[in-house]
Amino acid sequence: MKIAVISPYATVVPHFETELEIAQQHLTAKDQVVFLNCRGELANCDFNPDKDLERCRTCVGRREMGLELLSPLPIIDSIRPSADSEFLKELSQFSDVGELLKWKLENFEIGYAVVSSLVSYCRDPDPSIENHCALIGRFAASAIQMYRETQRFIDHQRPDMIYVFNGRFAAMRAVFRAAESRGVNCLIHERGCDEKHYSLMKNKLPHDITAISNSILDHWSRRQDDSMAIELAKTWFRERFDRIERTWHSFTKGQSSGRLPENWNPEKRNITFFTSSDDEFVAIGDCWKNEFYPEQSAAIRQICLDLSGKPEIMFTVRMHPNLKGTDHQKKREMLSLEFPNLRIIPPESRIDSYALIDASDTIVTFGSTIGIEAVFREKPSVLLGPAMYQDLGGTYRPNCHRETLDLLSRQLPSREKLAAHQFGYFLQTFGVPYQYFESKGLFEGTFKSKVLYARPPRKTIRTRIKNELASVSRKISRIMGSEP
Repeated sequence: MKIAVISPYATVVPHFETELEIAQQHLTAKDQVVFLNCRGELANCDFNPDKDLERCRTCVGRREMGLELLSPLPIIDSIRPSADSEFLKELSQFSDVGELLKWKLENFEIGYAVVSSLVSYCRDPDPSIENHCALIGRFAASAIQMYRETQRFIDHQRPDMIYVFNGRFAAMRAVFRAAESRGVNCLIHERGCDEKHYSLMKNKLPHDITAISNSILDHWSRRQDDSMAIELAKTWFRERFDRIERTWHSFTKGQSSGRLPENWNPEKRNITFFTSSDDEFVAIGDCWKNEFYPEQSAAIRQICLDLSGKPEIMFTVRMHPNLKGTDHQKKREMLSLEFPNLRIIPPESRIDSYALIDASDTIVTFGSTIGIEAVFREKPSVLLGPAMYQDLGGTYRPNCHRETLDLLSRQLPSREKLAAHQFGYFLQTFGVPYQYFESKGLFEGTFKSKVLYARPPRKTIRTRIKNELASVSRKISRIMGSEP
């Protein structure tokens, strides 16, 4: 079997090390492995969007050291410095993000890919095209380049299977769709249940709601022992409560355990909204569109307004802690909400999210994991937006605004915890165990007992990168109309 690892970035641990892990496992199985790498040729990089030459050198050096540790050595191919400048001209027709999201190149939803990278860079779920014109051009150029280069690579190398990281960023989604266009299976790798595992999603984005639900249910169906599976699920929820960082930062780690707002009144019927951070999921695809409540602040405003005649209700909004340090219009709109029966807890607050769950009568989310954690903690949980757990049950899912008002107007019973057990069991145990990589933290680790570092590459890339950047910059400037 011939395996391809398409690896534009070697910047971040453990993702490049995961690619080495995958390659070594295939090499050990006597498969042929080909790497398609970037040595500075990519028009833009999600982990180095400013194209800093030192970071580029670090990436190339890490890759060279890592590839030399593979045995036997794989075949190496390089991305060519090319882009479809004619197609790139279409960027000039878009005036806002909504229009950009509709942009397609054959089967490739390039608009979603570009916006996903842009949103992650600027931490704004609704960025201005005018303010980020040059960056959008660079992300688009890299997406087009990787789409065409992957197609060229497949036509030349004829791999049976392709591996790529994450799949939502501009260049990564381009690889995924290029593989799809050529009928080649694509496995997208990401972090697994903990530092000892990585995950693989075949021919689906790892953020695809249906694919995630199917994976959770399939994983649950293969459990060996009910009581052990439930205990493992409980462990996952307990570790969340204890702020243990298994695969990512704990957003509740800086909160004061047990702390509630000073004016908390248990005599009221307390309904608490937990908002979502839109950075990662705003540009995944249609499955993450919220048909009924496209704007969280607008939804909360309308709910508070329509239920203002019920003085027994007190609404609390716990803004997602991941919004700490950001400044954009959606955040400002949420902070500006004012109603007599509403309090806003800003992202920076040390108020304890879990104390809020336990003290509230009803929990309302727009997709936050808190929604399924509330189910586990035996609280009625109302889900008003897309979520990874939406199809598992356990939550109340209104089909219209009137149903939302009806649910929040009455005391709801909690629902059975099977969905929470399925979700927790999956998150506690899914993934493929590493054999050659050993994690030393969220962003540290060794491959074959070696820390990969940036040695000086065999051939200097500084001059070549500088020339290619200048060339790409001139092309983008002419296309965007900023250069005569």
